[in-house]
Amino acid sequence: MGIKPPHGVLLEGPPGCGKTLVAKAIAGEAGVPFYQMAGSEFVEVLVGVGSARIRDLFKRAKVNKPSVVFIDEIDALATRRQGIFSESTNYLYNAATQERETTLNQLLIELDGFDTGKGVIFLGATNRMDLLDPALLRPGRFDRKIRIRPPGAKGRLDILKVHARKVKMSPTVDLSTYAQNLPGWTGAQLAQLVQESALVAVRNRHDAILQSDMDDAVDRLTIGPKHLGIDLGHQGQCRRAVTEVGVAITSHLLRRYENAKVEFCERISIIPRGQTLSQIVFLHLNEESYMFERRPQLLHRLQVLLGGRAAEEVIYGRDTSKASLKYLEDATCLARKILCIWNLENPMTIHGEPFPWIKKPSFVGPRLDFEGSLYDDYGLIEPPINFDLDDRVAQRTEELMRDMYQKTISMLRRHAAALLKTTKVLLDNKEINGDQIEFILNSYPAETPVKLVLEEKNPGSLPFFEVDGDRDMVLPSLLPMKEAAQ
Repeated sequence: MGIKPPHGVLLEGPPGCGKTLVAKAIAGEAGVPFYQMAGSEFVEVLVGVGSARIRDLFKRAKVNKPSVVFIDEIDALATRRQGIFSESTNYLYNAATQERETTLNQLLIELDGFDTGKGVIFLGATNRMDLLDPALLRPGRFDRKIRIRPPGAKGRLDILKVHARKVKMSPTVDLSTYAQNLPGWTGAQLAQLVQESALVAVRNRHDAILQSDMDDAVDRLTIGPKHLGIDLGHQGQCRRAVTEVGVAITSHLLRRYENAKVEFCERISIIPRGQTLSQIVFLHLNEESYMFERRPQLLHRLQVLLGGRAAEEVIYGRDTSKASLKYLEDATCLARKILCIWNLENPMTIHGEPFPWIKKPSFVGPRLDFEGSLYDDYGLIEPPINFDLDDRVAQRTEELMRDMYQKTISMLRRHAAALLKTTKVLLDNKEINGDQIEFILNSYPAETPVKLVLEEKNPGSLPFFEVDGDRDMVLPSLLPMKEAAQ
C-alpha cells in the first residue's frame, strides 16, 4: 500500500500516569536497539554542546536502524522559540536561551529535515504540551499524539493488585472499594497508597495490611496525618459531629425513602487531620452516573450538602455555628450551576452567561493572548450581557435552596432520634461507619421520641450491633464493657 511508518510518537499526560513506563514497555517489546535520554541532558550553557549531542544520538540510532529513540521530559529541550537574538540585556533572551533554540533546531532537522527515510522511530514524553514549539508538533515530526490519561476504576483496580502483590496484604482487604472511590488518582499515587498503608501497618504492629490501615493511609494522603496539637473541647466536637452526621444521614434517608442516586456514606471521623477537624468519606458511584446526572439526582445532592446546617438547626435550634460553612458554599455553587450552566430549571436562564463571581484562573506558562493580560493587569472583567439577569438568578437560587432546605429539615425532624443517637455514638467512638448508621436508622425509625435516646443508660454505645466476621478483627468492640465481659 506504500504506507510509511510514523516518524514520531508523543506521549502526553499528567505526571504519574505512566508515560515512561509505556516507553519501557515499548523498549522491552520492540526487540530493536532502544536509546533513552532525558530532555535536560541536552541543555548546557556551553554553546553547541546540545545540538552535537542530538546529532550524535541520531547518528548512533541510524547506524543500528531500525531503532527507537526516547526522550523523556521533552519540554526541557523543545520549549517554544522566542525570536531573534539581540545584543541588548534582555533577560528573556540570553546565551542559554539561544543554545536551547539551536538544540531544538537540530532536533527539528533530525526528525524531518532534508534526509528522510531513516528507519528511526522517535518517542517523546511530556506533561506540558502547551509549552512545546508548534514546529515540533506538526505531522511528519510527530504523527501520533497519544494522550495517557489517569486510569478509570478498572485500571485503578488492576494497578492496586499489581502493587498489593509486592506487600503482605490481608485477604479481607477489598481493593475494589478503593479503586472505585479514588477518581483521578494516577498510577504513582496508587503505588504510594500501598506503600503508605504498609508503613501504617508496621506502626500499628499488624502482621499484614488490614482495611483500617488502608483507610488510614487514604486519609493521610488526601487530608494529612492526625493532628495531635488540636484538642477540641466537648462542645466543639459536638458541633463538628452534628454537622457531619447530618450530611451522612441525609444521604442515607434519601437513598432509603426516595430511591435517590446519591453516594453512600462509608465512614465519619472526628479525629482532626491536616487542616480539617473532621472527615466524611462517601462511596463513589460509577463514572457514568456523574456524566449524565439528571435534575432529581442533582437536587438530592443539594439536599445532602444542606443536611449539615439542617441537622444543627434540628438539634441546636437557630443557634448554629460556622461548622457547615464549607457545605453551604458548595450548595450555593451547585444551585447556581443547576440554573446557569445546566439549565435544568423552568423557565431556562440564558446559557453561557458568565458567573456573577469570577475566579482568577491559575495559569502556568507564557501568556500568549494580549487581551487576557490586559484584563488581568487592570482588573477588568467583561460585564454580563444582561444586567438584570444577575439579580434574577440570585433570587431563583435562593428560592431553590430554601425549598430544598425545608425538605431536608422536615425529614431530619422526623428522624431526630436517629440523628441524636448517631451523634452520641460518633462522639464516644470518634469514628462510625455506614453500616452502623444503617443499623441505627433501622433501630430508631421515623417519629421515635428523642426522650428514648436521652433516657438510655449509655447512649454512646450500640449494644446489639454485630461486627461482621469478614471485617478486620482489630475493630474495637462497640459493646459496653460489662456486656463484653459476660
